[in-house]
Amino acid sequence: MYINTPYNYTGSKFKILDQILPFFDYSKDEFVDLFTGGGSVYTNVVDKYNKIIVNDIIEDLIMIHKELVNSDDIIVKTKDLCPNKADKIGYLELRKSYNECKSPEKLWALMLCCQNNMMRFNKSFVFNQTWGNRSWNPNTDKKITNFINHIRPYKNNIEFKSMHYRNIEIKENTFFYIDPPYLETEAGYNCYYDKKDDLNLYDFLNEINLRGSTYMISGVMGEHKNGKRSKLIDRLIDDGMNYKIIECDYEKVARNKNTKNSKEIIIFNYEL
Repeated sequence: MYINTPYNYTGSKFKILDQILPFFDYSKDEFVDLFTGGGSVYTNVVDKYNKIIVNDIIEDLIMIHKELVNSDDIIVKTKDLCPNKADKIGYLELRKSYNECKSPEKLWALMLCCQNNMMRFNKSFVFNQTWGNRSWNPNTDKKITNFINHIRPYKNNIEFKSMHYRNIEIKENTFFYIDPPYLETEAGYNCYYDKKDDLNLYDFLNEINLRGSTYMISGVMGEHKNGKRSKLIDRLIDDGMNYKIIECDYEKVARNKNTKNSKEIIIFNYEL
């Protein structure tokens, strides 16, 4: 049974954990979740490595993870901030407050109350997702209880970072899980990741190889919206890297329904 995190996050891998976790490299001492997002991956391997690095460039998002792993304070603060699910004006006031003075608890409250629970920022890094007619509910409490009971026994093994992936140290005896924003999709966090970052990630993967460490990268093979493709994924496949197709229905979550030619894949630099 996998543990779901209490953060609703676009691109979460929770529903496909059963297809990716069996192929992880568990022989390494350290694990790096390079683009943590909602955290479902590191949460479910926290007992498999001696040290876990949890990284995401969105600092408030990382602080939600860090604070919840270490105490209950953010639970109380966030619950108090969540407007009633019928209170659209309260939601808009919260969104305005966050954009004027950011904090982890405000971001978490917005994630719980916005449309489709999907965190979205515009190119100016302003949170702009619309009201979702939803709020904190009993299922949130259940997820939190399950999460903290599972994760807190390992909190001393977890290090939280919020930095660009290029600044994460590449060490030996380390396994990296890499789930970058997909540039050719409509993900609302792509303001933090551009084409240059995508190209440089290829070099970052090569550096992992040179260090003798291992990685798995998630991506989409084939056409995205408007017939575009991921150059990074195509390049890795052309290089002859190992990969597996993952069953994932993108049409259920995509606004653009031209996804029938897209396939989620995992690519890795080690033998199973």
